[in-house]
Amino acid sequence: MKQKNKTHYTARILAKFFDIKAADILSVHLIDFISVPIKGEILNQIFPYILTFILFLIYDTSFQFFANGSLGKKLFNIHLLSKENENQQIPITTIFNRSFYVCCFGLGFMIPKISTLFVLFNIFYLYRNGTTHWDKVLKLKLVFKPISIGRMVLIAFCFFILLNSYYRLIKDYI
Repeated sequence: MKQKNKTHYTARILAKFFDIKAADILSVHLIDFISVPIKGEILNQIFPYILTFILFLIYDTSFQFFANGSLGKKLFNIHLLSKENENQQIPITTIFNRSFYVCCFGLGFMIPKISTLFVLFNIFYLYRNGTTHWDKVLKLKLVFKPISIGRMVLIAFCFFILLNSYYRLIKDYI
């Protein structure tokens, strides 16, 4: 019987959730800071999604390239490596392409109703194949290092702060 590759799906999904919410909080603050009146009802509804999409691309690409991992990956002790050369830094074009694939095909352009379908499909794909489609295409792999008790406490604390900040931002809209 063939045994599946042991990967930490929950850590990977929670790390991505952390990164999405961090980019979402940044975009809400940026929208409030910019607050440019745009003519047309449709553009006012689409603008936050476009800004969140662009911010997530910048956030994910820059953290992955300059800090060797996004905040979510750093919290969960996950490292992105090239399958071809593990000791060499991944080029920024590959990292940008990965961030773009994640935004478009993994998160459905970050549009809530579409995003749910894309996320469910990709979770199924991840469980079935042990990796995501974009990591397979770009020849990347994720390395999961052990998580200590102290890191678990840090994760819980960071998620509490993140969700509290997010709730404070959206409570006026609910």
